[in-house]
Amino acid sequence: MRIARLTQRRDFLAAAEHGRRFRSPAFTVQVNDQRRDAAEAGLRLGLTASRKVGGAVERNRIRRRLRAAAKLALAEQLDRSCDVVVVARPETIAADFRAMVADLSVALDRARPGGNRRGPPSGKRPLPEKPARADSETRFRP
Repeated sequence: MRIARLTQRRDFLAAAEHGRRFRSPAFTVQVNDQRRDAAEAGLRLGLTASRKVGGAVERNRIRRRLRAAAKLALAEQLDRSCDVVVVARPETIAADFRAMVADLSVALDRARPGGNRRGPPSGKRPLPEKPARADSETRFRP
């Protein structure tokens, strides 16, 4: 069975804004379970490789590798209704293919609602509190 593709910018932005993230050495995965169009069932895949990862030849090779890895990793989860966006990094070209397939599988498992999630629920890390400093201790007096 063929994996449906994300084609519209607003779907990519929704995955970035509302989705859960998983980072691996070769790529970042964003999984959005809150889709606008609930009528469409099934998993949709979006791939992105910016110019920062290389020229056109490298970007196309990265997308082909990620698409092949996604077919293997996501084959049994095609009925799940979510959007998956894979953001490539330059390390994707040299990454081990089996490791990429394993990382994609782990990313979807961790992105399940109520799954193994770390950090605050907002998805942002809290800023560390700055210690109060006394003026007499921090100023240099000659």
